[in-house]
Amino acid sequence: MQTFVRHGDILGDLFLPEPGQDNGVGIVWCPGLPSTPTADDMAEPLCREGFTVLQARYPGSWQSYGQFGPSSSIDGALLGLELLARGRALDLNTNREITWDVDRLALVGNSYGGGVAVCTLALSDLADRAVAFCPLLEPHRQNADAALAEDDLTTLYPYLMRCHENVFHGLDEREWGAFLAGESRFFPPTYVPKLATRPLLLIHGGDDQVIRPYHTQAFYERLVENGSEQTQMLLIDGVGHGKALRVKTREQWTQWLTS
Repeated sequence: MQTFVRHGDILGDLFLPEPGQDNGVGIVWCPGLPSTPTADDMAEPLCREGFTVLQARYPGSWQSYGQFGPSSSIDGALLGLELLARGRALDLNTNREITWDVDRLALVGNSYGGGVAVCTLALSDLADRAVAFCPLLEPHRQNADAALAEDDLTTLYPYLMRCHENVFHGLDEREWGAFLAGESRFFPPTYVPKLATRPLLLIHGGDDQVIRPYHTQAFYERLVENGSEQTQMLLIDGVGHGKALRVKTREQWTQWLTS
């Protein structure tokens, strides 16, 4: 069943399995940027497998309230965890209360959303674990290797302002500057000591040219150096950035979520 719900500043689609078919795992989906907040492969297919899935809009984006930025994106994921943990909400489509029951919560994010998922895992004990696909982990080191060109993050803020001003609201240029400099709340390396104690699955495509896999490899090694025994990394040859990576590894990460 697909419903439309609100919690604080966030609004989003909530997918509930059929009665008796849920597996007890709730997923907060953290999308990339400037992708749409929904992803067809991360909604009904997962719901049919028994997952309860929330695809919320980040604060200040799409239908949600508030202002959009790296920090508020993390706030949105935190609100998503709170909503799923609460187990009830008003379906805005029908104006009726709906309820659900989950035993564990997980964050799943892609690219920019992968970084959101990693930071949020460190900041909330509501999340049991997280899966991060081709995550943005080192914004300050994007394009640091001249021989391995990547997407230029310095164009992101002006692009959002120029092309998506009616979709992403209240952007602060100073906050985006701090984000790109690695001086933001959205900076996964800050949380390595905490993350070393949490289950985290990092998945990256070997052919990714948007965010090169060496960032994820370095982050994984740093977690291991800090004593992590619950971090895993999958490097998938022949796959680039985005949906194809999720699809190719689907059996592995869905089994990990329910293990």
